[in-house]
Amino acid sequence: MNYPLSGKVALITGGSSGIGKAIADRFTENGAAVVICDVSPKGEQLASEWQQAGKKVEFAQVDVRQTADLERAVSLAEERFGGLDILVNCAGIFPRATLADTTDALWDQIMDVNLKGVFHTCQVAVPALIRRGSGAIINIGSLNTFGGTPELFAYSTSKGGVATLTRNLARTFAKHKIRVNCVHPGWVATEGEMAVQQQQGMPDNWVETEGHRLPMGRVQTPDDIAAAVLFLASDDANQITGQFLTVDGGLSFRY
Repeated sequence: MNYPLSGKVALITGGSSGIGKAIADRFTENGAAVVICDVSPKGEQLASEWQQAGKKVEFAQVDVRQTADLERAVSLAEERFGGLDILVNCAGIFPRATLADTTDALWDQIMDVNLKGVFHTCQVAVPALIRRGSGAIINIGSLNTFGGTPELFAYSTSKGGVATLTRNLARTFAKHKIRVNCVHPGWVATEGEMAVQQQQGMPDNWVETEGHRLPMGRVQTPDDIAAAVLFLASDDANQITGQFLTVDGGLSFRY
C-alpha cells in the first residue's frame, strides 16, 4: 500500500508522550521511520515495544537545551535510516504563572525549552534536510500564541516566538525546498494537562464538561493534532509553507 510518508524519515522531539507520541504513532503507521526524542528515558521502552510490532523506530534521549544531544539524534536518523526528511518540534513545558508570579528562573526555563529548544533543533536538523534535498518542519505552537490566558504568560510568549521563527525559516529555506509550518492546538487532553487540572481541583469529568462548551462539542485529543501534522508532513502539502493551522474545535471563536 502507498502510505503518505512511505520512505520518509522523521525526528520528533517530545515524542514519548502526549501529542508527540500521537504524532510518532501516526507517522510510523503511515510508512515513516521515526527517531523519538525525549528528555524522559521512558521513550526507550516505547521504542522497544513499537520495534517488536514491526515499526521502524529508534529512541534518543534528548534535552533540547543541549546541542550535543540533538546532534546525536540527527546522526542516529542518518546512520540508522539513511537521512532526515521531517522534523517535528513538539517538546515543551507549560508551568502556570501570571506576570506577577513569573520569576526570572521560570521565564528562562520556559524560554529555554519552548523557544530556544526549537531554535537549537532547527539549527542542527536543517543541514540534514538540505543534504536530503527537501524537507518539512512542523512546529507545535499553541492557541495561546495569540494572547493567552493570564496564568500562561511566559508560555504564551514562548509560543509567539515559535510562530515568528516558523515564518522566518519558511522564507529563508524555501530555496532548499524545505517547508516550515506551525500547528496551533487548542485545549488538548494530554496526560500532562490532565495532571495539571487534577492538581487544580477539577473533577474527574472535566474533559466532558468543558468539551460540551466548545463549538465542536469536545476538547481535542493528541490524535487530532497528529492528523494535522501528518498532512503538513506529507507531499499533499508540498505547496504549503509559512502557515499556521489551528486545531481547536472552535475554541478561538467561542466568544
